[in-house]
Amino acid sequence: MERFESIEDVWKYINSIPMFSKVGDKASNFGLNNITRFCERIGNPQKKFKSIHVAGTNGKGSTCYLLETVYKRAGYKTGLFISPHLIKYNERVRISGVDVSDKLILDFFQETDSVLQEVPLTYFEISTALAFWVFSKEKVDLAIIETGLGGRLDSTNIISPELSIITSIGKDHEQILGNTIEKIAFEKAGILKTNTPVIVGNLDALAMKIIEEKATIENSKLIKSAELKPEFDQGMVTFKANKKSYSTNLIEPINCWNVAMVAKAIEVLNSKFSVPEMAFKEAIEHFKGVPARFEKLHPQKDWYFSGSHNTQAIDAMLEAVDQFRTAKKVLVLSLMKDKMKNEIFSKFKAFDEIYYYAQEGDRAAKFSDIKEFIRAKKIDESTYKMFLNELHTELVIFAGSFYFYSTIKRWLNEDTENL
Repeated sequence: MERFESIEDVWKYINSIPMFSKVGDKASNFGLNNITRFCERIGNPQKKFKSIHVAGTNGKGSTCYLLETVYKRAGYKTGLFISPHLIKYNERVRISGVDVSDKLILDFFQETDSVLQEVPLTYFEISTALAFWVFSKEKVDLAIIETGLGGRLDSTNIISPELSIITSIGKDHEQILGNTIEKIAFEKAGILKTNTPVIVGNLDALAMKIIEEKATIENSKLIKSAELKPEFDQGMVTFKANKKSYSTNLIEPINCWNVAMVAKAIEVLNSKFSVPEMAFKEAIEHFKGVPARFEKLHPQKDWYFSGSHNTQAIDAMLEAVDQFRTAKKVLVLSLMKDKMKNEIFSKFKAFDEIYYYAQEGDRAAKFSDIKEFIRAKKIDESTYKMFLNELHTELVIFAGSFYFYSTIKRWLNEDTENL
């Protein structure tokens, strides 16, 4: 009898594997041996499609979605691998903007089950292998691959991309990647490949030095998106260097750097994957934004979700918040324990009121953990309906963790009175 006779069998298996969101680095395997062995046994699918590899502390998800949108608009069959998923596992793997089907996922597990029993893989490694298998099977023209953590030992780092991108480098996951910018930059720089160009975002001098050294060793042409001199003003992205402007639906000013990196990527890959200027312009101007990245949650109210959970991302979120001229700014927060730092809590002083919701799992910070750091009011499953019904005119930001997103969407999708 097969282990995977239905998609329900797959979900049961996947959900039995420790997840990073619940238990942290105990769920991870920072090394390439197992993913390499597994992919070799299933025919090295990662060698059968062209790709762009994207790493970075912040901005990598938005940059990946933008790249997918632009190349799809230009007529290419695209693959996209991202993490974490927000609502459903299928979100991690997309073909031309559509989440991978249950059937393809089931096909993968049925076809590779014997190898899976011989070569143990973590939750993220299985997701990575699935993505590679799907992109090979679907014969995508170009796959955009987002790293999970770091880069050097990330399971995605067995691809040979056409281009590498490092969006930003800041302090996050320090217990895994190191507690200095230099150490973190070294891990991110691990995605650079010999004779393969690399584009960088807005990096500070310390991080840039590490990337430049690695680029020299690998003979990788280094392209700085800063050359475009990107600026953001109320949704308008302008490249001062070439006087091009694009009206966008984006809210966070940091997005001008993501758009600049995509513009540079198109320039670098033009001979292999040409994108007409009009296709780029239309893709950027019609781009609806990325789920959970300052996403508007309510059609009539200023309610937004921001997955920002480190100092760099929170600064970007606060820059967006500053654009709102509202009498009252409310934060609904939910954090993982490893994000409980004074420099993070101090930034939340920008809000008039803070509410805290504790997620399930060992990794989640409870209300008792955070109350010594900030003054917050507790909300839970028994009180959130009343809480939401009291919020009418304020700016409300739900933030602190991507893993909080599914809870918020569930709240808003329920028949809550007056929402």
